[in-house]
Amino acid sequence: MKYKKILFPIGAGDDATSIIYGALQVAKWLKVHIEVLSCQIDPSIVYNMKMTLRGGVLFEEFLKSAKADLEEEHMKNKNAFIKMCKELDIEVSDNAINGKASANFIIKDGKRSVVVERESKFYDLIVAAVPITGKITGTFESAVMKSGKDCIVIPRNLTKFEPKNILVSWTSTPNSARALTNSLDLLKKADRIHCITAKKSFNEDNGHAINKLEDYLKMHDINATCEVINTYSIPGKALAKVASDGNFDLVVAGRQGENGLREMVLGGTSKFFLEHTKVPIFM
Repeated sequence: MKYKKILFPIGAGDDATSIIYGALQVAKWLKVHIEVLSCQIDPSIVYNMKMTLRGGVLFEEFLKSAKADLEEEHMKNKNAFIKMCKELDIEVSDNAINGKASANFIIKDGKRSVVVERESKFYDLIVAAVPITGKITGTFESAVMKSGKDCIVIPRNLTKFEPKNILVSWTSTPNSARALTNSLDLLKKADRIHCITAKKSFNEDNGHAINKLEDYLKMHDINATCEVINTYSIPGKALAKVASDGNFDLVVAGRQGENGLREMVLGGTSKFFLEHTKVPIFM
């Protein structure tokens, strides 16, 4: 798919500038328009009425201070965003610019996970940062699982995005097939593509499945190597190890299935893989 507009929501954490930099790298490589979304919720909504009644004027002063802190944080991130765009030669613009990466910093009112789920429906691709410590957040789930869009999950310290060496995790599930097809444009630009599957992923003969996968990619003028691997007792460990040992720049995986990303996001695979991956994931 040809992407034109992508969304990157800023999640929780103190390293907003580093994850914005990684997201901008994705936009630069794809030559698309990216909107960096920062959300804010009115502090008065967070605190109950009892506090308001007890605090009186003092509580009003607290709210003013809290709102000022939010504005300061937004401005800090926006200024860093503008500086990084200049460094990366990305045009700061409200609208897309044909053939060139462009970016905009937007602020929306409301709970972050709710805003991300709502707004993500109107973008071609979502970029999401790996949650801190691998623990799934509401924002991450909204971006990855509830957007209904292709997604690239990036490590929090990504400094370069150039997916020339791509690892495909194949599980023979519908979502694995979807991820493969939706990533064809990325695969066509790569120098090296390696497909892996676990022995337990198939009910059919592994050799036949591997041949079919190779034939499908060749039909799209994509040459790939394929391998059937053994897995570990820890879900996600085999995929993380192959991605790291093989010096891959990107992993393509489905969102559900035994080794797919639904389990990675919501199940046992998530904690290990998201804590240990240094490689962006397309799903």
